Amino acid sequence: MKLLYGTGNPAKLADAKKWLNGLDYEVLSLRDMEGEIPEVPEDGNTPLENARQKAFAYHKAFGIPVFSCDSGLYFDNVPEEDQPGVYVRTVKGKYLTDQEMLDHYMGLAVKYGNLTARYRNAICLVLDENHSMELMDDSITSEPFLLTSKPHPRALNKGYPLDSLSVHIESGQYYYDMDKNQVEQLAVGNGFRKFFERLELFDVVDEDGEPTGETIERTLAHSQGIRHRTAHVWLLRRRQDRVEILLQKRSQNKDSFPGCYDISSAGHIPAGVDYISSALRELKEELGEEAAPEELHCCGVRHIRYEENFYGKPFRDNQVSKVYVLWRDKEPEDFVLQWEEVEEVRWFEFDRCVELVKEKGILNCIMMEELEMIRATLAELENFM
Repeated sequence: MKLLYGTGNPAKLADAKKWLNGLDYEVLSLRDMEGEIPEVPEDGNTPLENARQKAFAYHKAFGIPVFSCDSGLYFDNVPEEDQPGVYVRTVKGKYLTDQEMLDHYMGLAVKYGNLTARYRNAICLVLDENHSMELMDDSITSEPFLLTSKPHPRALNKGYPLDSLSVHIESGQYYYDMDKNQVEQLAVGNGFRKFFERLELFDVVDEDGEPTGETIERTLAHSQGIRHRTAHVWLLRRRQDRVEILLQKRSQNKDSFPGCYDISSAGHIPAGVDYISSALRELKEELGEEAAPEELHCCGVRHIRYEENFYGKPFRDNQVSKVYVLWRDKEPEDFVLQWEEVEEVRWFEFDRCVELVKEKGILNCIMMEELEMIRATLAELENFM
């Protein structure tokens, strides 16, 4: 998935690529974009306000997912008039060069003695006009460090001039002299990476459900109607001469069809994962149920496409789904439910379930086509019906 990093700073771009290494993102910078780069005022009072301004402005200009970062430098026991905050490079309205920035902060260190400092960082990611994510907390705040008046003799690190004044508090060493594996000065790489790991990436697939090589974030797949994959597992049990089917009731917090009865267990398939592995993972997560691959009986493939509005936002689903059945003789209370996803589970006699879905006798988001696929599979497996 392509992500635009709202910066033209090569050093910052290199850091972002390093922190996201191994994740399925192609990180671009403003230098890679065609067209005019908008001027963004960056007049917020916090790093998050500035990151938000930049991300939304660049998304409007270029129309692809954009993340922007901003930071503020804060000193302990220094009066407000000398706190840089979000104006690390701008002093009295002037934007400083690397050398001017170095000279200014050396002067502050002389004025107040060695400064105990930390960077507070923020990220804003804009996926589309209706969906964004933000972060500014301790996970991406730097560890405390000293800013000294005596620069390291090594040449300036272009784009990061304050590196040459930064000293590790515990060891007293300049960060320039420390092994990179010992400590990372800004200590934000892990928090930055975890922010992006929370995104759900799907494979974009063709009509046959085969990955095209592209990936897309879940929110964009559903807002733009991009074809992706899901796996559906229906749990069945026999009671005397009747078959029962387990329905789950979706959580009220779901982004689609909250509070509706639905498939026993279903889920989107993450990028790079196959149908069976994803189906088994969802079973474990949603119902606490473990199964072997050979226990899943495939009923076939469905192509699902519909548009709805949820919470005032368009939801365009375009799925290629494999449908499975799994025999399990358990009581509802014996399942371990993932409460964020599943409100309850309930067994229904199969014919009664078909009747309720057909006549809308229960609030549900079940497709009759899928129930007919299950009926056909039951006939094949047990000469049933």
